[in-house]
Amino acid sequence: MKSVVILNSRQNLRPVGSDLWIKNANMAIQKLIGQDVVILTSVGMKTWEYLIFLAAKYKVKQRIYGPVTRDQKNIDVVEYYTKQFQLDPELTDYYFLEIEDLVKDNLFFQKERDRLIVNDADIIYPISIRKDSTLKLLYEKTDKSQVVVSEQYMVKYIKNKQSYKYGIDKTKLNPKMDTLLEDYLIHWTRAINETWPDEYLYDYYQSIINSQSKYSHSAYHTLIRILSEKKLRVSSRHYRQGISAVAFSELQPSEAIDLMKWRARYNEMSFEPYGIAIRKKIAEKIGIKKVIYGDSKNFNSLHETDKPYFQSIGTKGYWAPEKEWRYIGEIDLSKINPKNLRVIVWKKEQVDSINKYSKSRIISLYN
Repeated sequence: MKSVVILNSRQNLRPVGSDLWIKNANMAIQKLIGQDVVILTSVGMKTWEYLIFLAAKYKVKQRIYGPVTRDQKNIDVVEYYTKQFQLDPELTDYYFLEIEDLVKDNLFFQKERDRLIVNDADIIYPISIRKDSTLKLLYEKTDKSQVVVSEQYMVKYIKNKQSYKYGIDKTKLNPKMDTLLEDYLIHWTRAINETWPDEYLYDYYQSIINSQSKYSHSAYHTLIRILSEKKLRVSSRHYRQGISAVAFSELQPSEAIDLMKWRARYNEMSFEPYGIAIRKKIAEKIGIKKVIYGDSKNFNSLHETDKPYFQSIGTKGYWAPEKEWRYIGEIDLSKINPKNLRVIVWKKEQVDSINKYSKSRIISLYN
């Protein structure tokens, strides 16, 4: 049995189906269907995880190289990836690298993983490789009498220059939007660079293949997912440990726009001009509560039942202007009368495309 590896340097943060590295990796693995081979795959980067997905999708045997800490059980890691990628245990093998800490030792794992996989490969398909990359140096040093390096699917590496940062043109704003949303709390959405809450990795990568030229997890598509599921799912990002919630803002849309800013640290906008609004009196009735802003002293003095609603006033930023409200848990939108909900889209021409997903009134931020 031959060991095959498909190599890609780090790629676009938000891949789409028309990306050449996506298309060519797909073609390469389809050509291996039915052959006596094992694909060498790994975790932690989209270029590697995409291969796990493809091998699972096309039922090709694979060996997954993954990190594991001393306090983790291999079987727990196997169960996690089996569930996330819908893996067939009969077609999946593992090679675990033991490390001390998943975060601190991530760079070590990546370097050692790349070295091991290239060293273990009998056939190498480089696809989109940066000229000065470690991957290129690794496979160029292989013994060509022992290893086949095929450039059959190779394409020019394109450095990602795309910016996802954008602003809202206030001259185009709908003059009625603040009035229409005067007594509402708004949950604003944004694009996400990974899976949605409760989404499997298999489904994430399938959506990438299906996406063509539009990113499948944009703020617009996130809004569609919310409306299709009729659920606002919890997130634990940017909250204190152990807290998962759905965030809302009391700000009027014209005020919220000023806070729609690019957060370079997270490679995402703070939030974007798409959202779900709940009439304030209904929001309060179902248990959505105003956030308590303060410092560590304020937090320690709070009753335990109030602590989930605490938000640090900020050290690097000042968060109080967001006027956040919070719901601890998932919100089932199907239990709220559509008349008490509003759907917000960025542009007027998007109203018709969203209509089929909601019985609630749809409001565009742009006139």
